[in-house]
Amino acid sequence: MQTRLPVIFALIGCFLFRGHVAVSEERAPAVVYVGASVLNESGTGFESGAAVIVRDGNIVTIGRAGAAAIPPGARTVQLNGKYIIPGLINSHVHLATLAVPDQGRAYLRRELYSGVTMVRDMAGDVRLLAELQREAGADEIVSPDIYYAALMAGPSFFADPRTHDASRGIEPGKAPWMQAITAETDLRLAVARAKGTGATAIKLYADLPASLVAAITTEAHRQGMLVWSHAAIFPARPSQVVEAGVDVMSHADFIGFESISPFPEAFQQARQTDLGAWKMTPAVSSVLSNMKARGTILDATVDVGFRYPMPKWPSSVAVRIAREAYERGIPISAGTDDDADWKDPNSALLAEIERLVRDVGMTNADALRAATIVGARTIGEQASVGTLAAGHAANFVVLGADPLQDIRNLRNVILVVKHGIAYPRSAYKPFTDRSH
Repeated sequence: MQTRLPVIFALIGCFLFRGHVAVSEERAPAVVYVGASVLNESGTGFESGAAVIVRDGNIVTIGRAGAAAIPPGARTVQLNGKYIIPGLINSHVHLATLAVPDQGRAYLRRELYSGVTMVRDMAGDVRLLAELQREAGADEIVSPDIYYAALMAGPSFFADPRTHDASRGIEPGKAPWMQAITAETDLRLAVARAKGTGATAIKLYADLPASLVAAITTEAHRQGMLVWSHAAIFPARPSQVVEAGVDVMSHADFIGFESISPFPEAFQQARQTDLGAWKMTPAVSSVLSNMKARGTILDATVDVGFRYPMPKWPSSVAVRIAREAYERGIPISAGTDDDADWKDPNSALLAEIERLVRDVGMTNADALRAATIVGARTIGEQASVGTLAAGHAANFVVLGADPLQDIRNLRNVILVVKHGIAYPRSAYKPFTDRSH
């Protein structure tokens, strides 16, 4: 009986991870994608008739078809008339506010088949996020790679039921991935605890004074972590968040609070503030000027205001501020701020990118950069993803039409490649309630 156990376990493994095993067995030592037009590294145009050579999960070289040296035994994929762009990066998701593993995996599967090869999770239950990250990194599940944050906020914020959901079994504010911070907190220890969860960054959410925003940011950077922050922390103002030196500021409409008087002292108070009569002011302009000078990235999240309209926070505020930021040359990333709604067949990121073009006024090329080059910067991985280049990860999307001509062509996905593994869009089967 004992001699049969390895065989039985191997068979079980094949059933559990059958999609990954089947793909792995079919892979040749190298794969050459031939004949497509490939987006150049600046993202401004396509090079036609290219050959993209992929091996061991990385791009070996990109050259002209016929001129590139094809490795012996390589498998060739003909893509004449198609377009290759870098894998898209969704820079604002929430996979595990309430940790439901099947729902998270279903959402991630849909993201990958939509062309999204990386996501930036903006605070949730790290116990699930860490496992999903491991599974995605090992290609055990069909999923983008995952980067996530550990949240820090003032003690009063932990009355929010979402913090209870994301740290079930632990007193709110005391989980290493969701900590209440005061002036008495040992920040070296707090950041070290957060880093120990595997988080890439600290997310600053709410109810922190400017002094703590600055102190946390300094300590996080000292320990090699990024800082992702709401654009306003309440009572810390957007101008103070920029001055603290955070790497990414989320939600364009939050910058609008800089001109609100009296300024909200807490997040719950801000939620009741009416921005209906908001207008651009010198104070908001100053915040944007400082963001530009410092290279601070704006995670604008424009489309969410249209999907989930709030009477007191009109969607026009985020559009107006994002447009002003874009005109000033502030780097903008593309994120959806959506929970794991896995029933829609396409990622909400596509709607966000289209909104950046249609409402914010970005060019097609710049909107695509928001979801590739700038998205890579938000997670600190710009040296390996975000552009198509030799030595970069083989994360790319094959489209049936040119997105620089019409940004809606991002919906025309033929094939997604992540870690060198190909996922034909035709193989995507949306999850249903029964599939769980």
